[in-house]
Amino acid sequence: MKAVMRKTLLAAVLAATAGQALAAGESIDVKVIGQIVPAACTANVTGGATVDYGTMKTSTLATDDFTMLDVKTLELSIACEAPVKLALKTQDMRSDSVVDIKGKQWGVKATSVPTDRSQVASLGLGLSNGKKIGAWGIWMEPDTIKADGNAVDGISLNSKPTENTKWSKSQFIATWLAKNGVYRSWAATGTVTPVALTTLTGTLSVQAGINKASELDLTRPVTLDGLATLQVYYL
Repeated sequence: MKAVMRKTLLAAVLAATAGQALAAGESIDVKVIGQIVPAACTANVTGGATVDYGTMKTSTLATDDFTMLDVKTLELSIACEAPVKLALKTQDMRSDSVVDIKGKQWGVKATSVPTDRSQVASLGLGLSNGKKIGAWGIWMEPDTIKADGNAVDGISLNSKPTENTKWSKSQFIATWLAKNGVYRSWAATGTVTPVALTTLTGTLSVQAGINKASELDLTRPVTLDGLATLQVYYL
């Protein structure tokens, strides 16, 4: 009899619990994301992807004009497991420090590229004691770029690529990479459709321009602090 009573009491308790309404609390969304691509690519830049201008004397800077430093070069190589269409996109991590360097020219060999920001974008060199240090440009000379050993034309796009995207010939003969949010790719000579490739090689040319000395605090060391990310995108 005791055993039967225990079973009956347990059943009653379970029934009472099941009949109670459950109160809803906060919810958490769990996402599953990723991307399947035709082939993975590996990108490498010589010199640890660092351009070092070394130590400069303040006396080398113009007091009331911008000072353009020498063009430095790095070698870029992208290797893919199989032919794939890709693009490069630049993100300036010091965009709040860009100085509008006017009246100068970037040292591009293939074409004339003014430093004036109303005509061409540039990247920031960071801040020193709250002062903007300058700006810098990065580009690829057309005669250095090879896709699977073949010459290619630079093409560009101002928005995220889609399947029906229409690319256009790059504004400059050189592939100008110093602009946020623009996708740069390469096409067979005379066309504007990205080419599928397994290797891409080329020279990254980098040049810095320093702000007017009168705009800087030169009573203490000024450290150039340009930083940008070149992101490979699969198309």
